[in-house]
Amino acid sequence: MKIRRINALLLVAVFVSFLPFELAFGEGDLQRQTVMQGSIERTFYVHYPKNRHPAVPKALVFVLHGGGGADARTMANRTGMNEIADREDFMVIYPAGIDGQWNDGRGKSFRRTKDNTDVDDVGFISALIDLFVKKGEADSARIYVMGLSNGGMMTHRLGIELGKKLAAIAPVIANMPENISDQKVAMALPVLIMNCTDDPMMPWKGGHVRVLGKEYGTVLSTDKTVRYWVAAAQLPLKPETRYLDDVSRSDKCTVEVDRYSAAGRRTEVVLYRIRGGGHNLPGGNTPDRPRLLGPKCMDISGSEAIWSFFKKYSRAKRIASAGQ
Repeated sequence: MKIRRINALLLVAVFVSFLPFELAFGEGDLQRQTVMQGSIERTFYVHYPKNRHPAVPKALVFVLHGGGGADARTMANRTGMNEIADREDFMVIYPAGIDGQWNDGRGKSFRRTKDNTDVDDVGFISALIDLFVKKGEADSARIYVMGLSNGGMMTHRLGIELGKKLAAIAPVIANMPENISDQKVAMALPVLIMNCTDDPMMPWKGGHVRVLGKEYGTVLSTDKTVRYWVAAAQLPLKPETRYLDDVSRSDKCTVEVDRYSAAGRRTEVVLYRIRGGGHNLPGGNTPDRPRLLGPKCMDISGSEAIWSFFKKYSRAKRIASAGQ
C-alpha cells in the first residue's frame, strides 16, 4: 500500500490550532517547547547558538532521533551538534516523534502493534519551519534536516515532500522506504547519505529492516536510494570517488565518498560509504554495542561532515540557479 499525504484541506484545519508556547523552564542549553497539532501536543527542544536568542535569522538544523525516541539531550550528546552550532552560529531543533517513532513512510508494518500512519510528521516539521521563520529566528533559505535510522528514513520523506522549504538533507544509516520511492520530489535537493556496508539493521542491499530478528518494513538498497536523488536532481550517474585516510585502524572501517555533480549546478548528491561500519553515526558519541549494532567507524566525524555539506547550500541560490 502506497502512503499518501493527508488531504490538503485537512492539513489547513489541523494547523489553524497550531499554538506554540514555551514552558517556564529550560534544560541548560536546550529549551523545551510544545505546540498543539490538532488535539495532540507535540514536543521539541531548541538550542540557540551560545544560548542567546538570535537578533537576526539564523540557519536551522533539525536533528531527528531514531526509532525508540532518544531524547534531545541524548541526541545532542551523541551528535555533538550543539557544539558545532555554537562555533558556526546556527540553531538546532530536536523534535520528538510520537511514542518515539516517525511516520517515515514504511507503513503500518514497522510498528506492529501500533499504527502511526495517520500521524502527520511532515506537517509537524513543516509547521515548525513556518513558526521559526515567522518569529524571525530562522533563515527560510537555510533550513536543513539530518536524521538517524528511523529519523533518517523520515529525512528522506521530508526531502521528497518539503523540498521547497529545505536547503539540504542528510539521512544517516537510512535507506529510502520502498513505499515512498515512486513519489516525485517537490523540488530537487542537495543530499548527503551516510550509510554503512555492514549495518545489521539497515540493509545495504535493501529489503527488510531487521531489529533482533524482527522485520520492520522494507527499504531500497543504498545504490537505488542514491540513484533516486541523483535522478531527481538530473545529475550524471557516474560519481567522482575519493578515499579518506584510515585514521583509526582499530575500528576496521574505511570511508569512501562518491560525489554526483554537474558544472554550474547548485545541487549535488554525496554518498559516504562506510565500509565495515555498522548501525552508528560515524565518529558519534553513540553506545559501543558491536554485537547488536556492528562496528562504529571513527575515521570521520559524521556531524562535522554533514554541517560542512549543509553550509554550502542555501535555498535562495538553488532556486536562482534552477531559474525558478
